[in-house]
Amino acid sequence: MKSLTDYTKFFSSIEDPLERLDGIEVLLEDLENPLTEIQGYYEMGSISSEEYETESQKIDSCFRWGNDEISSIKDLHSDLIEERSKNSWSGHNRLKFPVVWNRDSYNNIEPEIRTAGRKGEWIEWLLGNLTEGKDKYWTYEDRILNAAQLDLHYYLDFLGTSFSIYHSCTEIGNNFVVFLFNVQKLLALKKNPSKSLTRPNNPFKKEYNEMEKLILRTMQNRKKDNKKWEWSFVLRDLQKNTHEGQIVNIKDIPASDDTMQPGISLYEKGLSDPTHQLLQSTFKKKLTTFRKLLSRKN
Repeated sequence: MKSLTDYTKFFSSIEDPLERLDGIEVLLEDLENPLTEIQGYYEMGSISSEEYETESQKIDSCFRWGNDEISSIKDLHSDLIEERSKNSWSGHNRLKFPVVWNRDSYNNIEPEIRTAGRKGEWIEWLLGNLTEGKDKYWTYEDRILNAAQLDLHYYLDFLGTSFSIYHSCTEIGNNFVVFLFNVQKLLALKKNPSKSLTRPNNPFKKEYNEMEKLILRTMQNRKKDNKKWEWSFVLRDLQKNTHEGQIVNIKDIPASDDTMQPGISLYEKGLSDPTHQLLQSTFKKKLTTFRKLLSRKN
């Protein structure tokens, strides 16, 4: 690790007291792990007592210096700290807006920004705080990274397994930056950006399962051949429209009243149990719905 002199020299060069405060707090957080590792190595006998004393003293001196600096800044600039907290985004104590690093994080946060009517400001803020990172990546300015890391609790649900804002926000892909610029351009074309709430998820909207896709495929092919959609004809044609490895079995299956009723079973090659089953009475009802779907005119 760097010497205490290196750290004190670096942080003394930061004029903004809040930026300096965040940087020191993140430094002390980062030093917690190596301190624990050194203690663990010593307890397992992996390092000598002399090496343990030397390294732990270096870290301890950083903690003493850092905690003194933090106390001093908080005493001298309590008004700035309070003002910043009041002006921070909900769930934050430091940042004006939340950071994002890919489409998943963007999609999680964008609805609340849009609802607040501040999407244009947010996108401009994000782009204004980005800078070139290592290799092919983009990153945020250090002051933004530090503040976001200290407001970590806001991001925990969509950080994944890294639990690190630094990791996520220092490897921002170029495609995502281009996406942000495109959003900014699109917003500029809109005079009155929508402040409406996000549309609720439709609990009844779902992907068709393989059985339903097979029925639709069969009906669609019969339509192309100008054939009727009567249920018995569609039922008979199901096997002709299966994908490779699929087998349709028309036989009685258990019903909810503990009786055996006429049904349809769809099997996948290599599996002994059907992947989907459907009573023929339900099949007929689905045909009614699918007739409307496939008969719809543009």
